[in-house]
Amino acid sequence: MKPGRNDPCPCGSGRKYNKCCKGNGNKGVEGLLTAARRETENRRLDRAEAFCTQVLDAAPDHPDALHLMGAIAGQTGRNERAVSCIEMLLTRHPDDAMAHTNLAVALHNLGRSEEALTHLDQAIALNPESTHTLRNYAVVLSDLGRWKEAAKYLKHWSQIEPKNAAVYEWIGDWHSRQKLREQAIPYYLKTLELDPSRSEAANNLGACLADSGRRESALALLAKLVEMHPQHAGTWGNLGVATKNFGDLKTALRCFDRVLELDPGDAKAQWNRSLTLLGMGRLAEGWAAYEWRFQSGAVPRKQPTERPRWDGSDPGGKTILVWVEQGLGDQLLFFSMVPDLMRTGARCIVECDWRLVKLLERSLPGAEVVPYCEPPHPRLQQADIDFQIPVGSLARWLRPSLEIFPKKCGYLIPDPAKVSRWRGRLDALGEGLKVGICWRSGMTRGSRSMYYSQLNQWGPILKTPGVHFINLQYDECGEELRDAESLFGTTIHVWGDMDLKNDQDGLAALMPALDLVISAGTAVDSMAGAVGVPTWVLMRAIGDIWGLGTEGCPWSPSIRPFLCGAAAPWEPVIAGMAEELCRLRSPALCHSKN
Repeated sequence: MKPGRNDPCPCGSGRKYNKCCKGNGNKGVEGLLTAARRETENRRLDRAEAFCTQVLDAAPDHPDALHLMGAIAGQTGRNERAVSCIEMLLTRHPDDAMAHTNLAVALHNLGRSEEALTHLDQAIALNPESTHTLRNYAVVLSDLGRWKEAAKYLKHWSQIEPKNAAVYEWIGDWHSRQKLREQAIPYYLKTLELDPSRSEAANNLGACLADSGRRESALALLAKLVEMHPQHAGTWGNLGVATKNFGDLKTALRCFDRVLELDPGDAKAQWNRSLTLLGMGRLAEGWAAYEWRFQSGAVPRKQPTERPRWDGSDPGGKTILVWVEQGLGDQLLFFSMVPDLMRTGARCIVECDWRLVKLLERSLPGAEVVPYCEPPHPRLQQADIDFQIPVGSLARWLRPSLEIFPKKCGYLIPDPAKVSRWRGRLDALGEGLKVGICWRSGMTRGSRSMYYSQLNQWGPILKTPGVHFINLQYDECGEELRDAESLFGTTIHVWGDMDLKNDQDGLAALMPALDLVISAGTAVDSMAGAVGVPTWVLMRAIGDIWGLGTEGCPWSPSIRPFLCGAAAPWEPVIAGMAEELCRLRSPALCHSKN
């Protein structure tokens, strides 16, 4: 029934029909479009959509109404509707560059990114100087991990609008998303120089300063931002991460609690709060909150089966799938809990990195070990499985306090025959300590590099007399080895028949033949600790999960950390390690001291 002049307008505006849609309708299609644009500018999108609907009722293929309707649908998250409207527009007006760009945005939001790139190509061809198109092209390419191509469009945008703060913020984000925190800093500074009001850029700058080890600058900026924007959850979160990484866990916990007051559903804050609690040694609380790792995106894997989650109830006689969720180093820590689970009478199916299958089969007798693969191994879908649990979640039930951690060194059992062969090869080197070395991770891009020393800084260690050094660095490092040998006159032994990255069973057998392992914080130190070998770890800080509020590694009592401050030089700590090594030139003494 048609509304009366003084009835409420059916568009939902709250105004009388005569003063709303009827009045605009009297002005015809252009009047309705004018009203729709006005409501869109004022962010009253429901009312704008109602006016567009009236236009399309009268003229179903009206280009401006279709375009505006598609834009409104995209802004309100109805991407399928946006695609439908804009595709209809493009059948009539195929040379509308803006329509191609907006269609690309909607397609990308639907996960149809390759189709989005096709329309962005067309938009660029039609209007090469459109900053709207250039920005969205960079966004789509970045989301696809095509960083170099994205950089080309950001550079073009900056050439067109060299005074636009948004350009430099996007370039900062481009670096930051690739973990190139140090390189992002000047772009965020340029952003704030052009527009000091851009609080998100300031927030990201603080996070990048923190990740780059610039403690004072980072904390001062983030504290100022918190003062200026006390209701901004993201700023509190960044201050929390920075203070946590710099070791101020009490302040970090207060920050994350504040985030959750402002936004109780913030999964990243919950996740960071769990790490903070674990770093404080508050294990029961920390492991319970550690479940947020999946919702936060920190651990992207979804559970591989629909079987119910084990909840800590009596597992005796049950078949429990323990599935892998994180990298090799974390697996080596967490799989140490599986023997405890098996001792309760549970039958265990263990999914792990394929490189660990042989080692875990030998070390966990009675467990059924299968490799991680995608799609998941067929064994994970079989009906005899009673419960499933991600391996890191075992800690909630099996490691609720430090007192429960085993005091025995090592839980992995290397192949005895391989160990014997390695002992023979190392004995052939002659008298002296046999020390394995690994000085960095395989991933050192951007700000990660600050967490690892360079081999050419290890002179005091490598020049220690009476020591044979064995390379454990598992990626391409030939040039680094040659430079170190030339600098320090030291031979670092490399076995070409040993794949240090993929042959983890072989690596586990090599380590007991060593007297000591000196490593950066990588999977190498985790493996050494898991087989019970004395291990020194050169690191910036004791990790929350690794140390659990202690000065060591409860998972592996044979590991000893050597700490270097967040922005401190490595050389004094390395010199201290060298002095310790001098005291261990007898293999027997080496084992007794560790």
